[in-house]
Amino acid sequence: MQKNYNVVAGFNLIAPAYDLANDAMTFGLHRLWRSVLCKTASKLTPSRGCILDVATGTGDVVLGILKIRGDVHITGVDPSEGMLQVAREKLEKKATLHASTVDMKTGDARSLPFNDNTFDVVTISWGIRNVNPFQEGLREMLRVLKPGGSLVVLESGKPELKPIGAAYKLYSKLLPFIGGRISGFMPAYRYYTETVESFPAGAQFVADMFEAGFVKAQYKTLGGSIVYLYTAQKPK
Repeated sequence: MQKNYNVVAGFNLIAPAYDLANDAMTFGLHRLWRSVLCKTASKLTPSRGCILDVATGTGDVVLGILKIRGDVHITGVDPSEGMLQVAREKLEKKATLHASTVDMKTGDARSLPFNDNTFDVVTISWGIRNVNPFQEGLREMLRVLKPGGSLVVLESGKPELKPIGAAYKLYSKLLPFIGGRISGFMPAYRYYTETVESFPAGAQFVADMFEAGFVKAQYKTLGGSIVYLYTAQKPK
């Protein structure tokens, strides 16, 4: 793992090219995988409910949910001002009708700037891996959820299927060069591949969700098992 790597500073640097780099590295499939999270979160949210998107990045989860559920209030929170600036610009262009029901705030997943029992659903896509320690992020997301509320997590992880794992290992070596070439900052994408390798995916992460206090935690794999969708609930 890169020593002294500043995750927030890295995201500030790559923010303008973040979406383009993701398209190139996943052949656009990240949009399909993220849409699964958006649909799942939308189904779990009651009428006129409140959703929090942690590590909201460039705002694609917020936009994706608004396309499905125009009745909800969504708050996006991220520690990177660079990413939030891109998100605000996208929302201004694509979601002006929802300006009164969308908030974008600067904040850390380990210390969320919200009261207890505030949100019906909390989402986080490709973000929990960057929270160190991620257990603190899980406990904070549990805190701000209403009793009976749901957590939906989308994250990369080592593939469960061995044939795919071998191919992915080779491909992951190329990712820093692709992302670095497009964004102009390779360390951010080296960090990405290193954290995917070390993150406790699948059943291991489900166990961590239970340990943090969630119930009904479960997961399913997407993209040939290189991406994981987790859901869990705060006890009622």
